[in-house]
Amino acid sequence: MKSLLSFVTSLAVSLFAFSQNNIDVYCAEVHEDGSTTIHYQIVDGDGFSGYIISAYDFSAEAYLQVGIENDVMQGSYTDNVRNANVEQINYLVTADFGEDRRPYGGIKTMFLSYEQVSDNEINLSWTSLGSSMPEGSQGQSYKLYRKQKKQSDQWQLIAVQDERQYTDIFPPVCSDTIIYKVELENANGCVSRSNQVQIEVGDNEIPQMPDLKSVSVDELTQTLVLNWVPSSSEDVYGYVVCAGNPCVALDTVWGADAYDYYCEDCSVEELNSLAVMAIDTCFNTSLRTESHTNIVLSADRKACSDKVMLEWNPYEDFPDGVERYDIYVGYDNAAPVFFATASGVGEQITIDPSHSSCGIYVMAVSNDGVISNSNKVVLSIETAEQVDFIEIRKASVRQGNKEVDLEFYVDASLEVSKYVLKRSADNASYRQIAYIPYTGDNTLTYVDHLPSSATGTMYSYILEAPDACGLLYTASEPAFIMQLSLEEVDMNTNRLSWTPYVSWANMVGSYEIYRQSEGEPEAVMIDATTQTSYTDYVGDLMSAADKTYYYVMAIEASAGIDGKKQTANSTHPYIKRETLFFVPNAFTPKASENNIFKPLCHFVRTGTYKMRIYNRYGTLLFATADIEDGWDGRYKGEFCFPDVYVYIIEFVNSDGEKEVRKGTVAVVD
Repeated sequence: MKSLLSFVTSLAVSLFAFSQNNIDVYCAEVHEDGSTTIHYQIVDGDGFSGYIISAYDFSAEAYLQVGIENDVMQGSYTDNVRNANVEQINYLVTADFGEDRRPYGGIKTMFLSYEQVSDNEINLSWTSLGSSMPEGSQGQSYKLYRKQKKQSDQWQLIAVQDERQYTDIFPPVCSDTIIYKVELENANGCVSRSNQVQIEVGDNEIPQMPDLKSVSVDELTQTLVLNWVPSSSEDVYGYVVCAGNPCVALDTVWGADAYDYYCEDCSVEELNSLAVMAIDTCFNTSLRTESHTNIVLSADRKACSDKVMLEWNPYEDFPDGVERYDIYVGYDNAAPVFFATASGVGEQITIDPSHSSCGIYVMAVSNDGVISNSNKVVLSIETAEQVDFIEIRKASVRQGNKEVDLEFYVDASLEVSKYVLKRSADNASYRQIAYIPYTGDNTLTYVDHLPSSATGTMYSYILEAPDACGLLYTASEPAFIMQLSLEEVDMNTNRLSWTPYVSWANMVGSYEIYRQSEGEPEAVMIDATTQTSYTDYVGDLMSAADKTYYYVMAIEASAGIDGKKQTANSTHPYIKRETLFFVPNAFTPKASENNIFKPLCHFVRTGTYKMRIYNRYGTLLFATADIEDGWDGRYKGEFCFPDVYVYIIEFVNSDGEKEVRKGTVAVVD
């Protein structure tokens, strides 16, 4: 201890005495283990005993010797005593030539320290080499180096600057050791190096959890699909999908913006409880979302029924709950469309059995508009046995135009409950008018009582036969009535035209034209044609009646499916003629000509005609109600004397008005 104090005292005296004879200390190089090598100027002269290396001790408030180099030509010394990794060390190099000469020089180590702001941001600062820079270091810039152990063994120069502080921001790393050092090179080629600082960095923060919206079945691919809102964390690398409880990983979806997953291994006909987690670039995993379970739909349809019972499990995973369940139905591989809204988790629906297949799925709609589809159930719809043929063989209008005789020919080998007869007034919308019972006969008949005259409405009919299940109906081809139109061209000519009868596959062979004056017992066929118009000359057929009726009978060209050659009558319109009336003023009962008194009377209302003859004394001589019957001038079998006699004639004219004609007629010999 005495020798140490003696050295310190003598050193202080020597420093004072020889302060002008300095040694240049060029640099201080701190090694990885904390030891320091200092480089200094070599001196020469007699009496050299060694380079004394001292370091300042703050507790002793003095420089204490840490070593001595006895080789005068050795310009460096490594201090293994003091640890430059924990503090800055102030070194003093003294060349000992005895008490008469002891030149010296000093230098400080650069001490590097840091503050970790985040996993990828470090604030660095370091001390200088001394209050005055060593010889050759003036004007030189600091060089800051970084090394990442797991990435490379090479130092990376990250900054060259005069300031002694720096903020290093580097790409995030999951786990690594970051090492820094600072160097300052002087003009002599000597490099001062700071201690190395090692910082353990890594991303241990878990990412934000994604928001799982739904587990739904893709309608086209029938694949289970998870839909979520991506995590808000910046370093998300992907998402892990898991199933069950405990949740076992199924797959990973890469990409921060990924928002769905198609689970190819999930059966849509089974319940699947699925969840999702976010993973970041360091494979930190977020919390798992709540699991969502898909909807599984089942459908039951009984044979020979158009009713389907649907059942499904409730979707219980919407945070805001389910507002409704919508049912979608599609036929024959077409995309299902909205069909109905269900009140619960089961519903009976009625399907259209005319198709070969029916696809059904259910959509759960949450109170905030998120949806989840069930699996799609496809039902095969078997076609029941149907009739082989069904035809309307006749649609014939009766006289009066208020009734139509219908005859049908159907396949009676299929026993059905009934046949449905429909009528249309516009050839577009058909309405049911009657059920015709099954009799086992192929031929069926029906008389339709029309709501309005057939002359003003083109009525048509179809007959439908149900299949063996009573679900689907086979319809006949439409059958139309014939409508006949009349035109009075002139006093002697009537023009007829009619709609063709188009309801026979064998076509029409001919049309027969019938005419009937009012009061005649039956119509008379006046001609036949293959056309749909006809001109009737009536100049020689001046009838006493005011109405002339017509109808046309269509005759099938050949026997049809029923083995019969059918006929069908058109409507029965009429032409009303203006009444013509002429009364002669004299006649000669005893002559060969002009011997009957009879008015010329045409087109009066049948059954309304009356004629009476009186003498001047009011005696009734003759009376008749027959328009063709005249007075022969006799009374009780005897000719009346030549004189003037009174006639009174009554009838109803073609306008429906009663007329009374009075006058006199002279009997002449």
